[in-house]
Amino acid sequence: MQDEKKAIEKATAEAFLRLYNQKMNTSYRIVEHGDSPDIRCEDTPSNKVNLEIVLTEAWPGDIAAHLGRANHRTLEALKTHLRELDAGKGSVFDRVSVLSGNLMAMVIDRIREKLKKDYGPNTALVVRDTCPADPDWDLVVDEIRHHIDLSHNPYDKGIWIISHAKGRIFRIL
Repeated sequence: MQDEKKAIEKATAEAFLRLYNQKMNTSYRIVEHGDSPDIRCEDTPSNKVNLEIVLTEAWPGDIAAHLGRANHRTLEALKTHLRELDAGKGSVFDRVSVLSGNLMAMVIDRIREKLKKDYGPNTALVVRDTCPADPDWDLVVDEIRHHIDLSHNPYDKGIWIISHAKGRIFRIL
């Protein structure tokens, strides 16, 4: 499990750095994989950044499903849910997620929890979105900021979201 966690963090960091370097015209690379913070990077020996990585999910259990440890997002689970709906049980909202609902609330909660920790200077928080719908986070950045108390922000290199497909990054701050 620890190896899998490290592999996810490494893949997230590599994708984030590729996009961040393009956006910021830098050339950061991973130099160390640790625990607190997760990843240490440098551009030059005097230009370093640390990455703290957290995953989010649209519904509790989605990360486990994404890793093949739960089956609540399989085709068979969806068929079972549809049969339950036909029988008048449950709600259509038990299986769906929208950016302005569960997913955004989960991101806000994960960021709030990480704001309680301080990993030192030159640190960025990277939130990896695991929602396969790959929402456009730019649409809700202002709303996310509104729901987060930033009076104490230990992430001087920003708070970022990297898309599920690892093709876009969104700066929260």
